[in-house]
Order: sequence, then structure tokens, then C-alpha cells
Amino acid sequence: MTPSLTIGILAPHRSSTCMRALQELLQSCGQHGIRAHELGKCTPSDQWPDIVVCLGGDGTILSAVEQAARHGCIVAGVNLGHLGFLSACGCDEVAKLVESLAKSAYRVEERSMLQVTPSGMGTTPGEAHLALNEVALMRAQTGKMIDVDVELDGALLNRYHADGVLVATPTGSTAYSLSAGGPLLWPTAGVMCLTPICPHSLTNRSVVLPKDVEITLRPRERRGRSEESLIYSTDGQATHTIPLNAALTIRKAPESLRLLFLPGSDYAARLRAKLGW
Repeated sequence: MTPSLTIGILAPHRSSTCMRALQELLQSCGQHGIRAHELGKCTPSDQWPDIVVCLGGDGTILSAVEQAARHGCIVAGVNLGHLGFLSACGCDEVAKLVESLAKSAYRVEERSMLQVTPSGMGTTPGEAHLALNEVALMRAQTGKMIDVDVELDGALLNRYHADGVLVATPTGSTAYSLSAGGPLLWPTAGVMCLTPICPHSLTNRSVVLPKDVEITLRPRERRGRSEESLIYSTDGQATHTIPLNAALTIRKAPESLRLLFLPGSDYAARLRAKLGW
């Protein structure tokens, strides 16, 4: 056991299942001499733990990844939801998880993230956000299509007429990108994937891109609707407004997420189980 190991627990939903898992986790940590506490909504940067254990589904993990990546924390998920692609274990394996933590018998995968920076909305670029799964650009008003110019390292790739455009990491290839028709990517592959959402052209398909390319999304005015705004989201968690005269720059983030898995974890087996193969 690592004496200085600290565990922060994120349990936002407060359901009976979540509370049972929380109590078992705290009790097991106490039995193994691991310092553990529940994280508040606003945890000061100097109090971030070594490992953040998220009790919930993938959405709970995604809500923590930006701050965890910025502070260098390892993230471990206990799946209380449906798919649980990002989770280390299920709710019936809490004791096993704690034992693995106490013995340092786990492995950590470095998962690449996206950095998205808006520009053209003022004199300086806006705040950069991080995403583990994807960045999605779409019209704020549902049911409307958008025109988006996509540039790669400053050169035009295509103008998409679609419901939206998303850029996904390999980790995010099993999320929104998969629903939009994107390919499955191995989570440690050094690539990104650009996918139009319901494009108005049968020839528009996903494009797999190298990890070091800079992607620029430029919304364009369509049919005189110059006053309408678009929105972009990061991992389906945070949503931001962007006007038509602005742009989004997306690149591989300097930060990565350190995701914990138990010994014997097999991504191929996970795909078979989660996708019903």
C-alpha cells in the first residue's frame, strides 16, 4: 500500500444504490488504511486527491475529467449506469477495487483529450475547454441545419451542410460519434475523427485524422439567417454559444486523462459486452 495515497469520491446522484456503494467504499478504504473523503462541488486545487473514484455512469466520469486532467488525478469509475465504457468495475466490485488500490495492483491508461478554443467573439480568444469524448457544433434552434467550413491546418477540407459536426477522440468513438455513424477506434490510437451529423449528402463520411492536426470549424450564414447563433458542447456536459462570425479551433490537448482499470481488463471483451457482439 502507498501510505500517502488519498482517494476523493464523487457521488452526485444520491440514489440508494449510490449511497450503498459510497458507504462500502468508505468502509473498505478505512479497513485498508486509505484516506478517503467525498468531494464537494468546488474542491480547491490544493486539495485534489491522487485518485478520484466516480460513482455513477460514464456521465459522472465525464463531469470530472476536465478538472482531473488539469490537476493530474487518476480517475476510477464504479459503474452504476448502463454502458460504463470508462468504468473500472461494477457496483459489486467495490471491495475488489479498494484492495487493488491498496496493493497498487492496477493499471493506468493515458487517454488523449481535445482542447477547443473559440475565437472571433472579441479581441482575444475565449477560454479553452477540454473534452475526453468529443466536441460537437450544432445550431441552437433544433430542427435546423447548419453550414460549417472545416479547415485542417488552415486548408479547407469541406463545407458541411448538416445537423452539426463533431470531432471525437478514440475514447469518444463509442459515444456520440458512434451514434452519428463514426468508426470504432482503439482508445490508445493516435488519431482524431471528424464526423458530420446527418449530412445532406451521401458522400459526406467520417474522416480519421492524425492526432497533431489543427481543426478549425467556421460556421457560415445560411439563407439570410445572419442573427442566429450556434452552440458547441464538450462531452455533452457544458454547452456554449458561438455566433456565425466566430470559429472553433480544436487540437490535441497537452493534458491527458489518466484512467484506471483493474488487472485483467480487456478492451475487446468490453466491446463485446457493451455492444452485444
